[in-house]
Amino acid sequence: MSKNLNTIYIADAYYRLSREDGDKAESDSIVNQKALVKEFLKGHPDIHIHEEKADDGYTGVSFERPAFQEMLEDIKSGRVNCVIVKDLSRFGRNYIETGRYIEKIFPYLGVRFIAINDNIDTSSGMSASEEMLIPFKNLINDAYCRDISIKVRSHLDIKRKNGQYIGSFAPYGYRKSPVNKNQLIIDEPAADVVRMIFQWKIEGMSGAGIADKLNKLGIPTPIEYKHMNGENLQCSFRKKADAKWMANGVNRILRNEIYTGVLLQGKTCSPNYKIRKRTKKEEKEWIRCEDSHEAIVSKEDFGLVRGIFHTDTRAAPDKQSLYLFSGIVKCGWCGGNMTRKTIPANGKKYVYLVCVENKNKTGCRNKKAISLEKFEKIILKIINLHIEKVFELNQMIKIMEKIPYHSYLSGKFQNTIQDKEKQIEKKRQYMQDVYEDYKEGIVNKEEYLELKEAFRLGINALENEITELNEEIRKLAMEKEDRVQWMEQFIQCRGFQELSRELLLRLAEEIRIFDKDKIEAVFKFQPEYEEIYLKGETANSTEK
Repeated sequence: MSKNLNTIYIADAYYRLSREDGDKAESDSIVNQKALVKEFLKGHPDIHIHEEKADDGYTGVSFERPAFQEMLEDIKSGRVNCVIVKDLSRFGRNYIETGRYIEKIFPYLGVRFIAINDNIDTSSGMSASEEMLIPFKNLINDAYCRDISIKVRSHLDIKRKNGQYIGSFAPYGYRKSPVNKNQLIIDEPAADVVRMIFQWKIEGMSGAGIADKLNKLGIPTPIEYKHMNGENLQCSFRKKADAKWMANGVNRILRNEIYTGVLLQGKTCSPNYKIRKRTKKEEKEWIRCEDSHEAIVSKEDFGLVRGIFHTDTRAAPDKQSLYLFSGIVKCGWCGGNMTRKTIPANGKKYVYLVCVENKNKTGCRNKKAISLEKFEKIILKIINLHIEKVFELNQMIKIMEKIPYHSYLSGKFQNTIQDKEKQIEKKRQYMQDVYEDYKEGIVNKEEYLELKEAFRLGINALENEITELNEEIRKLAMEKEDRVQWMEQFIQCRGFQELSRELLLRLAEEIRIFDKDKIEAVFKFQPEYEEIYLKGETANSTEK
């Protein structure tokens, strides 16, 4: 500033509002702050406003605010030598940083600071007591912000634990309920796309292949879909204006457990209210809520896709889908993947499966290759044979459940419960009889109390046994329901004539090749199958 303007101050008026700090929108609104500053300037002709700076929606804890940084540039360039705010809380709520600006930076730069409602004006020669008051007020503003932060964090954690969604935008495939913004409901057009993505992955398509197919079909990306529906969503994953589906975006959807009805929240946190940078929390600290909203894909399909990601699932050259047996067929001796090897002969190409360890010449006792065509026929027979066994076992159980022995097995707990209930009634009658004997003087008080306590303990023991038996009945009902579900998964595939990758993923855990004459298939639900099979054998032998 030129020396002839020493008595004139060129000021930036600074305004700030943040609901995050607990600011009251009505009293602290930007409009009200401007009106207060305007009224103040009427009595101060020595102050001329250069610009008005406003940070609407920015916390006072951090000074990395756009308008505040612009004001600092005005000060550094010499365009401004005065700052006016409504009060200290509008300037900032960080005790240390606010004090540093008022007590060090502004005096060093020759800047006059005015906080109207706090009666602070650094050019008026404040008394020692007034100067001491500023740090206390800053400390109170800081403590208030800290208190609000703790309350907000606690409130959000309660919502997360109650299965309420607190994100700004609903995940692709969902939208927020118009009745309850913390409840997710299915957005059918986007949900259909999610279902197709999972189905294509199970059928063997790669992430890149799925992305290409979505682009060819003209399906908008998640962020473009949000924009089409009027949501102003900004995404760090978006790289180009004409956003296209990419493999990474497809894989993010495939790995997101939210589509099974599971809500995982609280994955990141900031150390405290003064540090905005968020850090990842350990998975055990995440807040998990099952069945918080309607699922788009089944847990079974999600599990299949998760298993695909954990196996070797490289796409075939010049193809967007995976080989039929990719990641499923293993060497029975070393556990390595069995890989394809094409051998041309007499103008034809013959495809074999060989242990990857031998192909890489690292050594494995499985030296011989097996014809892929022959292997497919063998596996077709093995799987169909197992399905028939599951079907026969299911039919056998249905029949055995109708015969007397199995009627006894299914009803034995109920019969036992009925017996114990009769015993309880008898003991209660005995207690009544003993009481009558006591009244008639047949037994004395000490004998009566001793007998009464014995009957009471007996009744309690019987009631506990009934509770345990009811729990066993509940478990049996659940086991039956689970059995029906997994058996149905096999029976639905009964009589298939051609192998598909989806069928292999749904029925087989792993296929092991030892040599061309020894092939072992490990099926899904193998322990459940063996348990039911053994029960059936035991029941048959008992019946005989």
